[in-house]
Amino acid sequence: MPGVLRTVSTAAFGIYDRAWTTASWPLIGLLNLIFRPDPETGEVSSWKVALWLVANSAILYFAVTDLDARPLFWGLIVFLLIHILIMVSSLRIMYEEKRVMEGSLTPEKMTFSAFDAVNNIPILGSSVVFYILGLAALIQTVEANGLAEILRQRPTLFTAYGSYLACVLNEIPIVNTIASAYANLTDQAENMTAQIVYAGWTGNGVRVVIAVTISLIVLRALLLRFQQWSHQLAMAHAIESGAVSPETVRKRLVRVPTTLRNHLMREALTNPDTTVRRRSLSAMAKLEVPHFARDFLMKLDTHLERDLGLAHIREAIAIMNTNAREKIATEISPIIERQMSTLRDAIEGQTKARLEEIRAMLSFPARN
Repeated sequence: MPGVLRTVSTAAFGIYDRAWTTASWPLIGLLNLIFRPDPETGEVSSWKVALWLVANSAILYFAVTDLDARPLFWGLIVFLLIHILIMVSSLRIMYEEKRVMEGSLTPEKMTFSAFDAVNNIPILGSSVVFYILGLAALIQTVEANGLAEILRQRPTLFTAYGSYLACVLNEIPIVNTIASAYANLTDQAENMTAQIVYAGWTGNGVRVVIAVTISLIVLRALLLRFQQWSHQLAMAHAIESGAVSPETVRKRLVRVPTTLRNHLMREALTNPDTTVRRRSLSAMAKLEVPHFARDFLMKLDTHLERDLGLAHIREAIAIMNTNAREKIATEISPIIERQMSTLRDAIEGQTKARLEEIRAMLSFPARN
C-alpha cells in the first residue's frame, strides 16, 4: 500500500509540475524577449521598467475613468492574467532555486533561468501591486456596466474606486486591519469589514478567487522573495565572519544574488576591519560575481584594498579563454584607461603598475 501511494503521489506531482511549467514558459519567453535581462545578473534596463510601469498605470487609469467602454472588461481580464502569471512564473523559478540551495536539484537541471525577467524584483513587485489594483478596477467595471452584481453593500469612501479597492484589501491579512483602522480614524467607516457584503453566488465566488489568489500566489511570492533575501544576508555575514567558505556558498547558488553582491561590495569598500574587507573581496572573486572587475575598477579610488582586488582581477583574467577575455576587455578597458589618466597623481606607483599589467593582459594583436 505505501508503494502504491508513493507511486500515485509521484505521478500527481509530475502532472502538477508539468502544468506549472506549461503555464509559465510562454510568458517567461515573451518577457525575456521584451525586457532582454542581463544574462549574468538578471538586471533590466531602467527605461524598460519605467515604460512597463507607465503602460500598466495607463491601463488602470482608463479602466477607472472610462467605465462605459465595455472592451475594458476583457482588457482587465488579460491584464490580471498577465500579472498573476508573472507571479506564478517567478514562484516556479524561486522554487527551483530553493531546491538547488537545499541540494535536491543541480543547477544544470533547472527548467528556467534564475535570470529570467519575471524574477526581476521591480517587475515582480509591480505585478503584485497592479494585480491588487486591477482586481478593484475589474469589480468596478463589472458593476458599472451592469454585467453582474458582486457587492450588495460596500463602504463609502472618498471615491467609488477607493471603495472597491477597500473590499479587495479586506481579503489580505494584516492589510485589512490597517485599512479598517485608517477608514475608522478618518471617519469614513466605523467598521469597514462589516460594511462589505458580497452578493449571492457570483459575489462570493469572486471573493473566493480574490482570497485564494492573494493568499496562495501573491503573498507566497512576497514571502518566498523575503526568505531568499534573508538567506542572502545570512550568507554574506557568514562569509565575512569566516564561518563559511565562498567555495561552499558557490556550490549552493544558481547565481550570485544582488543582495549578496551589493553587501559584499559595500563591506569591501567601507568596513573598518581589514580582515572583513579582505574576505569580502576574496569572496566576490571566488564567487565569480558578474561585473566584479568593472564595479571594482570604477570605485578604485575608494578601495582600501586596491592591490588585493587587482590581484584577484589578474588571476581571473589569466584563466579565461580568448572569447571571455575579449568580452571583459570590452567592458573594462575604457575604465582602466580612464583611471590611468584621471587618477595618475592620486594612486601610488604600485597600483598604476598593476593596472598596466591588466591592460597588457587585455591587449590583443590586430586581426586581419
